[in-house]
Order: sequence, then structure tokens, then C-alpha cells
Amino acid sequence: MTDQNSTLYLLTIPGKLAPKTLEAARQVHNESAGAPANVAAARSLGDLSHMVYVPAGEASPAGDFLIMDVWNRLDGLNTFFADPHVQEGGGLIFSQRNPMVWMPAPGFTSYHLPAPYGKNERFIGVVLGKVRSVDQACEIHNALVGGAINQARAAGNLSHEAYLRMAQPGTPEALDFLAVDTWQDLASMGQYYNQPGFMENLVKMFAGEPMATVWQHPAGAWAEW
Repeated sequence: MTDQNSTLYLLTIPGKLAPKTLEAARQVHNESAGAPANVAAARSLGDLSHMVYVPAGEASPAGDFLIMDVWNRLDGLNTFFADPHVQEGGGLIFSQRNPMVWMPAPGFTSYHLPAPYGKNERFIGVVLGKVRSVDQACEIHNALVGGAINQARAAGNLSHEAYLRMAQPGTPEALDFLAVDTWQDLASMGQYYNQPGFMENLVKMFAGEPMATVWQHPAGAWAEW
């Protein structure tokens, strides 16, 4: 019998911060999303992980912000975010936001590798776009990712995850695709992505130009789990 909680769904909330400074945003986040009662409620409904990011390499101005949560209960996710108090808290953090729910892309190569001791920096590479077809994208993706895993690992890659956006019941298959990579070295990450032919092969998956962004943990103590 399949465990109904065995699928891990990714919630991404990219947007613009409402507070004027990153420190003010940290305080608002920790008092709303990070409040102990809210954390307990989210966890009880299936929220396994909550992480926050800002664009990598910037001097931490308030601006672009990304929340990534992993859930194992879709009903719990929907229940949690239907709460008006949760929506109100989100409005205090973001001036604008675009929440999206993703499921693991079936058949797409994904992996998680151990982090070497002492390698504590984390950078997140995100590629988002609409594919021409899921089957074609899977073939291109797996040839590219599977064929380069050794090179990626040598450059400091820790994980690669592929997702498709959840389609509403009764609607056609979603063609929105998301790839999330975790790295331990920003410079090596950039060199890997900028190698000749890499992006040219990657964009063949997509119907248009995908959006690629790089993120890191913001300064200060943010409530995460």
C-alpha cells in the first residue's frame, strides 16, 4: 500500500519584501511565519521544511525574497494557507508574491549527495520555465543532468531536483518546470553553468527563454526548520 504522505511537494513563494530593510523583514518574518505557534501549526499539517533566501552576491538590500517549503500533505498545505491570519502574515512579509506548488517530475533525474565536513556555504540555483512537452523535456534533461553529474559534483554540487507545477483537478497537464540545485561554492557554480554548451542544451527543453536565478541564505537569524 502506498503511503499517502510519501510524496514531497515543494511550495515556492517568490516576491518582493514589504519592509524597507532586510533586518526589518527578518523581524517581521520571525514574528509571523516563525512564531512558535505558527511553526507548530504548519508542522502539524505536513510542513517538513521552511527555508528563506535572497539573491546571491548582493549586499542584502530589501527586495527580492524567496521562501521554499517542503510539504508531505497537500490538504494540510491548503488548510494552512486558507487561514486568514496566515494570509495576513504573508502580507506583512511581501508587498507582492506568487506562490506555486510543485510535485516531483516523474522520470526526471534527481539526486542528493552528502555534504563534505566543513563545507557549510549553501547556494541555490533555480531554473523556471514552460517546457514544450514533458516527454521531450525529460529526455533532454536526463541526458544533460545524468551525463554531467560527476563534473557537477566536482564543482561542489550537492543536489538536483526536478519539479512540475501542480495542475488543478480537471485541467490539462501543467508544462511549468522547475529545477533546483544546491551548491557549496558560488564561484564553481557559476563556472559550471557558464561552460560552453551547457545553457544552449538546457534551453532546448523550453518553449521560451527560461528564468535562471541564484539565491543564498540572508544574514541574521531567520526562523527556519
